[in-house]
Amino acid sequence: MARLLIGHLRKAYGQQTVLAGASMIFEEGRIYSILGRNGAGKTTLFNCIHGDLPYEAGEIALLDGEAAHPLQFEEVGMVSASPVLPEYLTGYEFIHFFLKLHGRTERSVEEWLQLVRIEPADYFKLIKSYSYGMKNKLQLLCCLIRKPKVILLDEPLSSFDILVSHDIKELLISMKSEHIILMSTHILQLARDVSDDIVLLRDGQLSYLDAADMQDEQFEAAVIEALKAGDKP
Repeated sequence: MARLLIGHLRKAYGQQTVLAGASMIFEEGRIYSILGRNGAGKTTLFNCIHGDLPYEAGEIALLDGEAAHPLQFEEVGMVSASPVLPEYLTGYEFIHFFLKLHGRTERSVEEWLQLVRIEPADYFKLIKSYSYGMKNKLQLLCCLIRKPKVILLDEPLSSFDILVSHDIKELLISMKSEHIILMSTHILQLARDVSDDIVLLRDGQLSYLDAADMQDEQFEAAVIEALKAGDKP
């Protein structure tokens, strides 16, 4: 079983420390929701894991049994809040190219596009004309096609309609056995519905929310109280 190790991770912007020795082990087969207040460092954490952002100290490693190695680019994929795509290709052309690049043949281009409910009328439109939500769907497809061991989802469902959100929630649950999935979200009901564990990011540190609080009807109040606790001296 693979595990993702975040060990004593430190990241600062000038005099502002965002990650202050954050540490945690995330296991394959589980979905983790990372909750924190605005500015707590959720996106910074994801960018460090993805390799887009250098950090001052600590380690990010993939553990497989007793063996460990630094997390490699091909082992991690991220769906970011700001998708960057080749805007002068059509959605169909882009996914066709991406499938060939990664040697995936088990589904057709149409079947992949249908998976996230992109309508046939939009297949051959330039990505430049796609809505924010449609671009996010393509970004998610790229992550699914690559099948990285670690999947990072930064506010993944915020731009999707109800039907697509439901489909993607079911998809995440069905595929989690082969992946380590970390998801940041401000939608508490989504975190509760999909996640195996809730992880709080506060004061630059990572910690678990008590599992009992996930099942309690006062879940939202428990999360708010836990995050507010970070303000206390």
